Amino acid sequence: MKNIVLIDDDDGEANQLTAQLGQFGYSVTHCSDANDSGMAELDAGAVALLVGLPAGDEAAPQIDQIGDVCQEFKRPPPLIFLSPDPNMATRLAAVRAGAAALLMRPVSMLDLVDTLDPLSEQAVDDPFRVLIIDDDPRICKYYKTILSEAGMETVFCNEPLKTFEVLAEFRPELIIMDLYMPECRGKELAAVIRQDPAFDSIPIVFLSAEDDLLKQLDVMTIGGDDFLTKPIRPEHLVMAVYTRARRFRSLRSLMLRDSLTGLLNHTTTKEHLDIEMSRMQRDGQPLAYAIIDLDHFKNVNDTYGHPTGDRVIKTLSSLLKQRLRATDIIGRTGGEEFAVALAGVSGSQSETILNDIRRAFSKIQQQHEKGEFTVTLSCGVATFPEFGNVSDLTDAADQALYRAKDSGRNRVVLAES
Repeated sequence: MKNIVLIDDDDGEANQLTAQLGQFGYSVTHCSDANDSGMAELDAGAVALLVGLPAGDEAAPQIDQIGDVCQEFKRPPPLIFLSPDPNMATRLAAVRAGAAALLMRPVSMLDLVDTLDPLSEQAVDDPFRVLIIDDDPRICKYYKTILSEAGMETVFCNEPLKTFEVLAEFRPELIIMDLYMPECRGKELAAVIRQDPAFDSIPIVFLSAEDDLLKQLDVMTIGGDDFLTKPIRPEHLVMAVYTRARRFRSLRSLMLRDSLTGLLNHTTTKEHLDIEMSRMQRDGQPLAYAIIDLDHFKNVNDTYGHPTGDRVIKTLSSLLKQRLRATDIIGRTGGEEFAVALAGVSGSQSETILNDIRRAFSKIQQQHEKGEFTVTLSCGVATFPEFGNVSDLTDAADQALYRAKDSGRNRVVLAES
């Protein structure tokens, strides 16, 4: 588990934080003040230092003290302050102490976990994929070297008429294209690429010695996103490619992911399941597919309101991301329905994993001004190779979910072949 150091003189709140954070994979070392021996955990690799602040004017001096203490560590920990009345003076003091965040106290567990997760995960983005189309191999190799040294995955195509073969295999996030090539002009090739819906949104950057502005604008009208003039400095090329590829990836992520939770949406979940199923068939490995549904969720919305219902959904999505592997498929497939696919996991193993998640979720205190409450979930699981294709697998998981609901909810049911 990932460790957090907590400074708080309120033992009751500290114990509650410890219990709740434990469901999300965090352990807590509780210290009564900044001189407590538990502070040594910060040098042992603690994820963050959480500090519970008093109300009023006493908060700022305590923040200053904590800031001074943190500077004594070789690697000062990320600081998160919890304040019952975060006024402007408190916020300014927190900023001056180098705080990563200041949250309202009593703290929302969802807000706290959303703050902690980026601090505890060293996210490594996949390299941007760039396709260079130019009939001159020397130019292609030169640009490939520049972009590869900048950490991008680059391939080139010297035969424009074979572009679609490379597109289908490589799936680039940006295309760099020469304007004048013997087999076809860049303008013509860009127009052909834009005719295919699968590649219509990929940014196309023309890179040519053409300096006639009217001709540059002309090729932009048929689907070009930018025009760079040769010769171009390596750093300018890298920056131009990086900014456009990053924007493409960001926009594509919005299309593939659920806006509330950041999980895969229904369509993308199914597409990923198809791919993973084919891979497991080739490798002779099992695959577990689960459908998860929140119990009595309509009552939550009716009693506490839809904003609170959304927070419950986000809490479950955070828990799934915490408890499952980065390689697992996790999607939100309906209002309060989720789906996960666990590659290389058998039926009995998936029952254990999903029951752990079920139990953890049922212990999380959901917060509302009417009082705290808990929510449970039901889950149906089906496995490959017991069910040999995606349709049978998803139908079996759906039927298992119905049985879980009918038999009392708050349980995991494994489909029998």
